[in-house]
Amino acid sequence: MFKLVPGSALAVFVLPALLCQSAFADGMSYRKHYRTYRLAPERHVVEVVQPPYSGNFIINGARFVGRTPACLRWVSGDRIRLVAGDWHARCVDAVFYNYTRRSSCLTSCGGW
Repeated sequence: MFKLVPGSALAVFVLPALLCQSAFADGMSYRKHYRTYRLAPERHVVEVVQPPYSGNFIINGARFVGRTPACLRWVSGDRIRLVAGDWHARCVDAVFYNYTRRSSCLTSCGGW
């Protein structure tokens, strides 16, 4: 078995460090780069209209039933904004504005 002599322990750590210095021998200075990401404002869309052109929507994972004629023209993928009510259908009525169709829709919250 090998015995470690106090001087040889230093050689075990110093010798590899001296041999690996060539990787940093180019003289360049290295800076850390931090990237910042700016996200667009949260965008909500009509996720599902089932059956098509029926006014039955799934928005943000919650079900809504359209009560006005403007709701019948809405399709999946239309960008919307909540005017009144709750995104998670914890309300009686909700009003959404559709940016694509430029119309508002009064809906009943929570179910078909």
